[in-house]
Amino acid sequence: MEDTLEDLAHSVSQARNLEELTRPMLELLEKITHLESTYLTTIDEAGGVQRILYARNVGDLNIPEGLAVPWSDTLCKRALQEKSFLTQDVPSVWGDSEAAAALGLRTYLSSAVYTDDGDLYGTLCGASTHAVDVNPDVSKVLDLFSRLISQQASREKVAREATDRALAAEARANEMQFVAEIGAMCLSSSELSQLLSRVAQSFTTRSFWLDAVPFVAEQGVPHVLHAEQNDYEVLIKTMLDDARASIGFQPLFTKANYADDDVRQALATTGQSDKSLLFMMAAASGDELLGGVLLIGGEGNISDSEQALVQSCWQTLTLFAERHHEHELLETANAMLTLHARHDPLTELPNRRYLVEEMKRLLGHAARTGETVYVAFIDLDGFKVINDTYGHDVGDDFLQEIAVRLHRTARTGDLTARYGGDEFILVAVNHGDQVDNAESAIAGRLGPALTGTFELPTMTLEYGGPSVGVISWRGSEAPDADELLASADKAMYVVKQQRRNRHA
Repeated sequence: MEDTLEDLAHSVSQARNLEELTRPMLELLEKITHLESTYLTTIDEAGGVQRILYARNVGDLNIPEGLAVPWSDTLCKRALQEKSFLTQDVPSVWGDSEAAAALGLRTYLSSAVYTDDGDLYGTLCGASTHAVDVNPDVSKVLDLFSRLISQQASREKVAREATDRALAAEARANEMQFVAEIGAMCLSSSELSQLLSRVAQSFTTRSFWLDAVPFVAEQGVPHVLHAEQNDYEVLIKTMLDDARASIGFQPLFTKANYADDDVRQALATTGQSDKSLLFMMAAASGDELLGGVLLIGGEGNISDSEQALVQSCWQTLTLFAERHHEHELLETANAMLTLHARHDPLTELPNRRYLVEEMKRLLGHAARTGETVYVAFIDLDGFKVINDTYGHDVGDDFLQEIAVRLHRTARTGDLTARYGGDEFILVAVNHGDQVDNAESAIAGRLGPALTGTFELPTMTLEYGGPSVGVISWRGSEAPDADELLASADKAMYVVKQQRRNRHA
């Protein structure tokens, strides 16, 4: 016994883990008891399973490590319930045990191992197929071994729990960092397609997701951003239809078990399993789909933490989509306001305010370069008669057609505008090859272009033409734009009077 205790003290002092502590004990237990098998088990009471953790076999009896048996039919459970340490005639005591009969057990001893918390950890056992005269005092050694194993198992349990907590905290920190990075992308991005590509690339770095497919939507129709992933468009459309029909554009986890052959073909073409877990991360503002990312995972179940991570990223992406959509609406509204502020709403030509601003710029440039500026003032003779005779709707149609013809007649670089009412302006720089005759050339081109048959939406109108007055300016100091327009107006009135005299 002294040698046994000395061997035990040595093994305990040298052991770094439960296995290094237990295996010498099993050997010592075999030497003391002369049993064929000595072994340590673990017990999962909730799962109803007992497993052989470590075993030593020296005879015909073989208790294999890793063996799992139902806890309800084990001799260990019977010994524990009956508080029986040693049974030297198993068939007569537990003859109804199928497990004992199958192994041919005759001698059996067992001691329960509890953790420091009082939970049942397992049992330390010995068994043999023949009768062995085991000294009852061995129970003291067995109890000592059990306590030592209990202490080591408890320490390792605490260490495992601490490690698990540390790993969980690290994983949580990594997940929070990932979500923060996605959030930073959303804050710094102004282009939706670029953002979706970056988000998709980030998800492919996570072990669970095998692929990520970014797409944009035009009038609700998805288009994959990367040509090599075009095979996923059918799958994306199918999932979007499901998401839209059931829960709007909320996140949608699903297995790819669609009956649609095109969907299965799309997955097969890209090497994905038709049992893959899919997640539709739609970027939408209300009911308007802007784009999104299709995530394709493995066949296993997604963890709660990974699902929460994806949900958080989706929420961040949704905020970006809403902000992006509102920004686009605001830009459109601002553009419309600018257009209405600087353009005539009926003809969509620049209005008087915009005309004067542009003329100042043109005149300043012409003063520096020595170019000639021509201003044509156009007055639509007889427009009041058209309005009074056919109504304002026809009058508006006529003005719109005048604007179209004027814009069509203008040359590249010319500025056309509606000055007000039935008055229009054309401004040109260095117009015509013969500068001396340029004013006449401009008037001669504009008059016929704005004269003749007008096919309006509700009628055909014959129009006799406008009065066009053209002036030119050239100098080193830019004149006042309003003064130049007034000069062109006077030139127009001279033409108007001449036309009246001819028709008098």
